[in-house]
Amino acid sequence: MLKRTLGRTSVQIPVIGQGTWKFGEHQSKEQEEVAALRFGIEQGLTLIDTAEEYADGGSERVVGQAIQDVRQHIFLVTKVSAKHCSYEDVLRSAEASLERLKTSYIDLYLQHWPNPEIEVAETMEAMAELVKRGLIKHAGVSNFSPELLREAQRALGDVPLVCNQVGYHLNDRRIEKDVLPYCQENGITVIGYSPFGYAPKVFGGEGFPEEGTKERRALDEIAGKYGVTAYQVALNWVVMQHDLVTIPKAASRKHIQDNLNALHFRLDPEDLEQIEAFFPIH
Repeated sequence: MLKRTLGRTSVQIPVIGQGTWKFGEHQSKEQEEVAALRFGIEQGLTLIDTAEEYADGGSERVVGQAIQDVRQHIFLVTKVSAKHCSYEDVLRSAEASLERLKTSYIDLYLQHWPNPEIEVAETMEAMAELVKRGLIKHAGVSNFSPELLREAQRALGDVPLVCNQVGYHLNDRRIEKDVLPYCQENGITVIGYSPFGYAPKVFGGEGFPEEGTKERRALDEIAGKYGVTAYQVALNWVVMQHDLVTIPKAASRKHIQDNLNALHFRLDPEDLEQIEAFFPIH
């Protein structure tokens, strides 16, 4: 499994993780979700991303079931809701997440979204306290602009800000304008979510190119050269261009295997030129 370095630490994390949005929403699917996570772990996808907001804690409970006996091999990421960003709420949320995840520590704890009503500094002070207590190993954020990243870094003091998790896919390359360069210059790992597009369409972005569109035909043409799918071309492009990590959701063995197979080829310069032509930065 290809790995990346987390921020300016010595920690190595898989370039592809397992996203768990929607996990835990239906009890009838929980064992299938646990099985999918276990299969991914066996294949080296040991970065697992969840959040207290996903299924109102249900996703964390599913993850907790899946990792119980292999916890030491997992890089576990979860997120505190924007609604819980006051100092005391962050501490309470972390404790509740630990209980649902059935673990004594979180590898990477993120502020899920900025909260304009609560100073970033207050939230980060709580994050630093959690690191001090040993309840989390690393602190990060999600959906932060460069300005907010600077505020977070200042507030954390000696605790490094190691991650910014943001949406990134072919039809939404906005982070390349300012967020990605800032993170690269400051040793902050970018974890991209929704590498196949947003479904439903949110955040002002697009979904995966539909069949019959010129964009999809371009991807299909490239995919044909390598004997892969358009989705695998898109995932390969995401992880190979900017030293990113990505967390596609995969609730079945087939989807996980498809994601893994996206790492088994390298796009040539001609392919990259074609992608640039059909998927410009907006």
